[in-house]
Amino acid sequence: MDGQRLTSQNNESRCVFFNGLSEDYRCVVILSVKRATGTFSLVGCIFMLFVIWLLRRYHSLAQKMILSLTVAAFFDSVAYVMGESHPEGSLCDFQAWWLTYFDWSALAWVCLITLNLYLNLVREISTNRYETLYHLTAWGVPLVMASLPLLRGYYGPAGAWCWITDGHVAWRFGM
Repeated sequence: MDGQRLTSQNNESRCVFFNGLSEDYRCVVILSVKRATGTFSLVGCIFMLFVIWLLRRYHSLAQKMILSLTVAAFFDSVAYVMGESHPEGSLCDFQAWWLTYFDWSALAWVCLITLNLYLNLVREISTNRYETLYHLTAWGVPLVMASLPLLRGYYGPAGAWCWITDGHVAWRFGM
């Protein structure tokens, strides 16, 4: 029992992926990989933001979209570096919402950049007039997507971090 308590204190909360105490090392590995990849991504985003600031070359729509993607990826990386799963509560709900929102936002920017390239290169359409629509889509749709589970109370401890709980598996696939 003391070994289990010690492990739980070291990880801030027990990883619910694994049942036995002998398998807790797996949770530590998962959390370490999560933090390491989040840190690498964070460093890459900081570098990108620095280069964008240094060169001050974000006048075209494509460059502005890359800047927006970098901002979304930066905050997404913060979610992965933030910490382990916390006991149920508002901090866990916030971490889950943050993770979901910026995951979706980064994905939305990648999709919109792809669409913008297609419209510019294949269809030869000027897309400057779509800038506001792109922002509404890439920031607004993820806001709705991330807020639905929050409003329904579906966020909580979900393994190695906070997200949609085990009791709402269908929402995990829907998100």
